[in-house]
Amino acid sequence: MEKGEWEMDISGKERSVGVLSLPDIVADWQKKLIGEARRKAIHLSGLSVPLSLLLLGRSFTIGFVALALAISLILEWQRLKGKIRLPEVRAQEEHKVASFVYYITGCLLCVVFLPKMIAVNAVLFLSLGDTISGLVGSILADADVRGRRKMWGCKSLPIMAVMFSSCLLIGYLVSGITQLSFPVYLAGAAAATIADGVAVIINGNSLDDNFSIPVFSGLVMTGAAAFF
Repeated sequence: MEKGEWEMDISGKERSVGVLSLPDIVADWQKKLIGEARRKAIHLSGLSVPLSLLLLGRSFTIGFVALALAISLILEWQRLKGKIRLPEVRAQEEHKVASFVYYITGCLLCVVFLPKMIAVNAVLFLSLGDTISGLVGSILADADVRGRRKMWGCKSLPIMAVMFSSCLLIGYLVSGITQLSFPVYLAGAAAATIADGVAVIINGNSLDDNFSIPVFSGLVMTGAAAFF
């Protein structure tokens, strides 16, 4: 990196940097990885949704996720009014609705409207696949496609490859439970990868991937299941 160039730091602010030494690069990677790991630890709480669907049924899970959404909306309302601070909210979300609201909303829509086993797969793509992709993306370039001012953005090929392979593996590992065929969860993995890696930006806003990953992959799997 040339002296005088600008880069985005973990807080979302631009800073001028000179030539970085290897220890500086490693330290920067560690800082980004730790920050992302803390956020993704919360992300993994979404595993409770497919577990609840499988063990406790759809009706209980709808009530459970709806309650979580109601609580999150109250917390978000208080945060946007400046009355509380949620430490894991990203800097670019400071004055916008935070991603956890989209996360829970996407999960609720999947549980309510999608076939049970497809909903299980779709939420796993979000809670596990996106977690793995996010951790890899935290130390690679071109990960934040939704924070740009261009009309559209696409994550780098390695990040998208990680997302696709992770979701495909998840689909395979749970296929004994979901009984979904390979073409169905293959289509779902591809849809989840597109939802995660490609952003169309209109007036500085794009659809949050925490919403689009489960909803888009779930709809695609539902369509694929009609043929396979």
